[in-house]
Amino acid sequence: MKELSPGDRALLAGAQECLKAGNPDGARGSLDQMSVEGQGQFAALEIRWELEAQAGRWEQGLQIATAMSELAPQNAQPWLCQACCLSELKRHEQALEMLAGVVDQFPKVPMIAYNLACCACKLERLEDAKKWLDRAVVEGHRLEIKLMALDDPDMLPLLDEVCAL
Repeated sequence: MKELSPGDRALLAGAQECLKAGNPDGARGSLDQMSVEGQGQFAALEIRWELEAQAGRWEQGLQIATAMSELAPQNAQPWLCQACCLSELKRHEQALEMLAGVVDQFPKVPMIAYNLACCACKLERLEDAKKWLDRAVVEGHRLEIKLMALDDPDMLPLLDEVCAL
């Protein structure tokens, strides 16, 4: 993909700053001023996805995350964004299938296995959920995964296992 023009780089930086400052309208306005080519860049799509997620517009977020995964299939973030959208849309089976299809591509990304555990819990597949949680612990930092899981309502069915980590 082509490099951003100086003008688009400045607008992207402005959108990032607005997003950090809690100004979604300003971020959206900066992105809207970018060239069509600039708006299609991965970094611009990331911001656009975050704006949609913050607003709870999960269908739009899913479209953006899908475009991100097409631009950068080797990047785990778009797959996690898609899973988030699918989960929020109550399409847990689809989220689980999609993540299961890419989990081996990202052996050093514990959040994929962790999200698989969450999806499995929502689908009441607790044996699968335990397996994915164990993999997340192996791939990541045990304490971080444990603290995240203790604070995650999706993981409530695995509370005993989480406490034992």
